[in-house]
Amino acid sequence: MWTQFKKFGLDYDDFPTMMDNVGLLLWILTINIQKKWTQGINLIFYLMTAIAFSSYFYVYVFSMIWLVCFHYGNKNVEATSVILAIGLNSIISGTKIVFMKANANKIKNTVHNFLKCDSQVIPNTRFAKNLRKNLRVVKKRSLIIWVTFAINGLAYLILPLASPGRHFTIDFFLLYGLEPMTESPNYEIATVIFTITSGFAVYSMVGIAIYFLVIVGYNEAQMYALSEELRNIWNDSQNYYNNIKHRINDKRQIILIKKQIMNEFIRIRLRDVIKFHITNINLLYGFNQEFRITLAVEYTLLAIAIIAELLGGLEHTYLALPYTIVQMLMDCLAGQRLIDASDDFERSVYSCQWENFNMSNRRTVLLMLVMSQKTMVLSAGGFATLNYSFLMAILKTSYSTYTTLESAVK
Repeated sequence: MWTQFKKFGLDYDDFPTMMDNVGLLLWILTINIQKKWTQGINLIFYLMTAIAFSSYFYVYVFSMIWLVCFHYGNKNVEATSVILAIGLNSIISGTKIVFMKANANKIKNTVHNFLKCDSQVIPNTRFAKNLRKNLRVVKKRSLIIWVTFAINGLAYLILPLASPGRHFTIDFFLLYGLEPMTESPNYEIATVIFTITSGFAVYSMVGIAIYFLVIVGYNEAQMYALSEELRNIWNDSQNYYNNIKHRINDKRQIILIKKQIMNEFIRIRLRDVIKFHITNINLLYGFNQEFRITLAVEYTLLAIAIIAELLGGLEHTYLALPYTIVQMLMDCLAGQRLIDASDDFERSVYSCQWENFNMSNRRTVLLMLVMSQKTMVLSAGGFATLNYSFLMAILKTSYSTYTTLESAVK
């Protein structure tokens, strides 16, 4: 058990181990993302997930709709806004689980294809070492996000226990059929239900989000490693020639032979870089096709949640608002880092000292330059690119909508 737990640390930064880490997180939710894991999921996990999901549906779907549409409605706009914000924030977890379950086979194929690509990396080469170095950054980023959400969820659960009297984190949030909620045994029942549903919502959301970050992070790590290979390709060809020149017998043709040897080395290296580049493009395209619709739905819900959190007052939503923004930030961060890596690859193509290559290799570099100008991006529904600009646009639009609605309500 301890050996398996240690593999979640930064020392284990190879891609197969990272995917095993993600797979274990999702295994508890009865989601299997690995083709190689053919054993059945333990019945206890199915039972735990069923109980947690049923409680989650009762709290964040059924009770939320009842509170927003019937109990509070227009009579208490502040309470309605708070409940709507909490509900929309939590519904994201449900959409992610439903998506993962509905696309189980596609996700297994995606993970298998990424692992297959990684298996083609030759160990102990500079490319493999740079890939591991960049994957370590991805894993560190994922761990920070996981810990951030865990702390936020823990604070959400502990806060009412630290307050005098019988309270809940959001006193507005009533459960259908458990009124009055501050009296026994309703208080004890509600506390248990809120603990289960909040823990389930945070764990499932962040577990699936980590899967997203690691997969996209692998594309990012590959692009940075490929960029480094291109920047060193000319020097590598010279080093290769210096290592084998003693084998050349005909010293009169040494200059001509030198160019032939170096350009052949460059041809093979460019071929390998192109192969990995095309593979990464295809992998990202397939991943985008899977997630584009669910990302569009999630960002629509999160934008509405931000507006509702502001309308409900920060004194009630000071924990929910950071939770919402970080959900948006982590996807946009992954998208921005992928764009940065793609741009870095384009710059490396032009700075590979192609002017020293023969005509055939120059044509190959030209082809690579054309391919690299189509930046690799993450898409939400095909209408938006996930990056910092999109995040700021969402926040600005949400705040503008909030100010308009606030003046209308007042």
